[in-house]
Amino acid sequence: MITIRTATAKDVQRIWAIRTNAILKACLSHYPKEIVTAWAHSPMPDDFDKILVDLNTIVAESTDIHAKTTILGFGFIDIEQSRFESLFVDPNAAGKGIGKRIAKTLISSAQKSGLSELKLSSSLNAVTFYQTIGFTALEETRWQHPAGFILASVSMSTKLTSAS
Repeated sequence: MITIRTATAKDVQRIWAIRTNAILKACLSHYPKEIVTAWAHSPMPDDFDKILVDLNTIVAESTDIHAKTTILGFGFIDIEQSRFESLFVDPNAAGKGIGKRIAKTLISSAQKSGLSELKLSSSLNAVTFYQTIGFTALEETRWQHPAGFILASVSMSTKLTSAS
C-alpha cells in the first residue's frame, strides 16, 4: 500500500539518498557523467531538514505485510514563490505512478492555497514527465548549482484552477 504523508526531520537522510540515487540513475541520459556525479554527490545543505519541514515536504511510502514502511519518493513546493521546487522518486520505484501521485498532491495543495500558477525549473530528463502532468516548457535556461557547476534546465509553468 502506498500512502502520502508530511515529511519529518527524521526522514532527511532517506530523502537525500533518494535524491542522490535518482540523479545518478535518471540524469545520465541528458547530462555528462562528470556533471551528474558532481551534482549527485554535492553536500546536503546544513539546513535541509528545516527546509523540508518549513516547505511541508510530502513523502510517498509503501508499507509491507510486516508493517515496515519505506519512503519511495518526495516533493515540495514553495507556496510564497509559487514554485514547484523538488520531486524525486527512488529509481527502484520509478514508472509506478509514484511521481505523478506526489505531483498531484502538491498541485492540489497549491490550488487550496489559492495559487493560480506554479512554475518550476526542470532537469532535462524530467521535462516530459512535467508535460504529462500539465506543465508547459517555456525556455531552456542554465542553473548555477551552489557547488559551482552549471546545469541546463527548462523553465516550465502550469495554470491552476481554484480548488472548490
